[in-house]
Amino acid sequence: MLSILIPTFNYPIINLVSELHSQLVLARIKFEIICIDDASSNYYLQNDTLKNLKNVSLQKLPKNIGRSKIRNLLASKAIYDWLLFLDADVIPKDKDFINVYLRCIESKDAQVFCGGIAYENKKPEARKMLRWVYGKKREEIDLEIRKRNPYKYFFGANFLIHKSIFETVKFNNQIVKYGYEDVFFVEDMRRNVIMLQHIDNEVYHMGIELSSVFLHKIKQAMENLHHLNSQYVLKSDKIKVLKFYKKVHSYKLNWVFSSVFVVFHKLFEYNLKSRWPSMFILDVYKLTYLFLLDKKKN
Repeated sequence: MLSILIPTFNYPIINLVSELHSQLVLARIKFEIICIDDASSNYYLQNDTLKNLKNVSLQKLPKNIGRSKIRNLLASKAIYDWLLFLDADVIPKDKDFINVYLRCIESKDAQVFCGGIAYENKKPEARKMLRWVYGKKREEIDLEIRKRNPYKYFFGANFLIHKSIFETVKFNNQIVKYGYEDVFFVEDMRRNVIMLQHIDNEVYHMGIELSSVFLHKIKQAMENLHHLNSQYVLKSDKIKVLKFYKKVHSYKLNWVFSSVFVVFHKLFEYNLKSRWPSMFILDVYKLTYLFLLDKKKN
């Protein structure tokens, strides 16, 4: 009935899988939990003990294939009609998590259900504040707001989809680097007029990285976005930073913005790594870094 698909990379998933397994056993349904490790250097041996749980499998890839390909690979191995995708660094917010999704399946109201993401209210240590603030302000979205703009607030960390629909859209295998695979996926759903139903069934995002690590990922995402834009793959009206980037291009102010990054990036990073990171400064950091990439390319 239900295939739960979890890609993992250098992250312990024992708590997540154990919690899901307990809820699934209580629900008395046919299920499987498929985990694929994307060539981790850490935690694989620890996670490998999960194979002792009934209907749980864990495979380690010899070479890293990236966030899109691994999700498509997981789906290809699933034997049931409904696929529940979860990121490795989440944990269900409620003990009724699986039952909520089962009621969605029974309702037949949609073929894609998005449960949402939440962050614990307790603030982390100062050196991890950026990821927590970003999550609170940009990812933890009230259900009513998500319902009003369902495609905008789709997050691949926690969603249920019918296998026939997934086979129509899938994740874009061309995206290998970190960032924006969810944007491609949801845009394919929009083009195919596949309706998303947002529900109140959140997971806590537990993988709160160091601010320095998250900033590195932000830069990787911008590099990926810059490459995809240069290939004319992404539409600017769907991504805020790209929309501003193209507007600045039209005014031929590229050199101004690239210079801002060169001159002020250390000040930006000082704020972003502090206890009080500003989302406005993060947006400026991302935008000006795109123009620095322009300058390097030219």
